[in-house]
Amino acid sequence: MIIESPLVQAGASAEVLFEALRSPAMLESVLPSNQISEFEATDSGCSFKVAGGFAIVIERVSEERPTLIEYASQKGTPIRFDLHVLIEAIEANKASLQVRCDADLNPFMKMMAEKPLQAIFNGMAEAVQQKYPV
Repeated sequence: MIIESPLVQAGASAEVLFEALRSPAMLESVLPSNQISEFEATDSGCSFKVAGGFAIVIERVSEERPTLIEYASQKGTPIRFDLHVLIEAIEANKASLQVRCDADLNPFMKMMAEKPLQAIFNGMAEAVQQKYPV
């Protein structure tokens, strides 16, 4: 199942967005605070609880500077998913961003997790847009 944020534009270069979002510690600043709690970060990953009560643990697994950052869920997360942060340069100081999640959800987990995950990814895109206005 694919869950996508809207495609947003940010008033920052693709490189600036890439650097900001490749750091798990920086993800806290773009995750919607009303949707998450107990955020903790390491050099390569982070963990937090989602509204609805389940824990998310992700690790950065690959990147292609400055267009793609890939995170994957880890042990301790009740669902398996890959999270792709897609960045595309538009101009020198303008880029587009989209967060895309490919989740392996059974029908029961889809009912529980789809709305909270969609809210988180939409919130991430909106936060980047607000942090870097066009």
